[in-house]
Amino acid sequence: MNKKVFRPFWSYDVQKTEEWLTSMAESGYLLEKVNRVTRFFYFQQGEPKKITYRIAYDKLQGDTLSRGLLDEGWLKVSQSGKWIVTRNERPLDQIKRSLVREGVIRHNRINMYIFSGILIYLTIIVLMNLMLMMATIFQDGSIEVVESPLWIVTYIFMGIGIAVWVLSIYSIIIIAKTNKKLLNENSDHYKPQRMVSEEIRLNKDEEKKLKHLGKLIRKRKFGWMYAPDKLETWLEKMEAQGYNLYRVSKTGTVFYFIVGRPRKVSFCADYQNIADESYFNIHSDTGWKNAFISYGSLQKWSIWSREYSEGEKRPQIYSDKAHQLKHAKRIAITYSCIFLPLVIVYLYNIGLSIGMMSNNRIEIDNLQISTMAIMFVAILSFGSNSIRTWLYYRRLKKGQ
Repeated sequence: MNKKVFRPFWSYDVQKTEEWLTSMAESGYLLEKVNRVTRFFYFQQGEPKKITYRIAYDKLQGDTLSRGLLDEGWLKVSQSGKWIVTRNERPLDQIKRSLVREGVIRHNRINMYIFSGILIYLTIIVLMNLMLMMATIFQDGSIEVVESPLWIVTYIFMGIGIAVWVLSIYSIIIIAKTNKKLLNENSDHYKPQRMVSEEIRLNKDEEKKLKHLGKLIRKRKFGWMYAPDKLETWLEKMEAQGYNLYRVSKTGTVFYFIVGRPRKVSFCADYQNIADESYFNIHSDTGWKNAFISYGSLQKWSIWSREYSEGEKRPQIYSDKAHQLKHAKRIAITYSCIFLPLVIVYLYNIGLSIGMMSNNRIEIDNLQISTMAIMFVAILSFGSNSIRTWLYYRRLKKGQ
């Protein structure tokens, strides 16, 4: 007996989907194939089995799995596009290797960027209409509703817009939670190391006491990710003056220093789309210590440091200039894609408001002035942040 099940959001949480497939196998329904377009799962009824499923998003080199995965007991059940579903009948505690998750995380992150853009766009459209409506109300105190046979079209598009808005919020929340679970899968959450002596582990009361004695200072740095080279230079100067970096706040904006001895320390602020366990292990094995890891979904920053001796060449995580330029260009493009659409929308909104004022369609009042001032500040902020990333890229290019 065949069976098909419709699961429209199965790819949002692949771990939950894997657990569901395992429960289906225990009920005697064995997966035959998945259609990523129709979102249907097809099953063949048979003997109940205990099966472990693993879902990945990747382009296989050939039609079969690698020899290592085959030796581990994995078999490919279905492939639809880049989505791959594998199964393993061995006990879970005997499985040492499986398909990697980087492709799923990257695919989810792209979807989250898309839904975030849609959400921002729809929200701005709603706010613009609300502001125009409020301006009209404050102007003459009434709104005239004109009957039209096309109102049904308006209501349909309004309903579609609300549905897409809700779907975007739901998708962003679920995908963010899923990616966090996938990044922590099969490993403990990586914690930043202290930058000073390993014996120093201070609680809040001890930090307050050192701060009162002037032995612990904190400095705020906002927007350093738009010019990471300047942050690195600043941190290295602080170390040379005897201010040893102790920790960084979770938001990445507050830096705590313990007054100690002058040191020669090289710093690297690194941006990664996906930072898995191997990323941290590679740098840790070469002597680098991690002081900060961002927890956001749209920004994945890490701050690394390595102490070196007088006369020793300053160590660098990325010594290849071409790689450094590529890294800086990726940062500039990423933030430009985030900020420039917002700048364009705000500029359009200001232009629309000025045009309506010049045509005497709305009067200038405090609400209009405040709204335009807020949008102007947002344009300066977003625009300057985008420009700073390209100036960072330009500085590296000139330094070649």
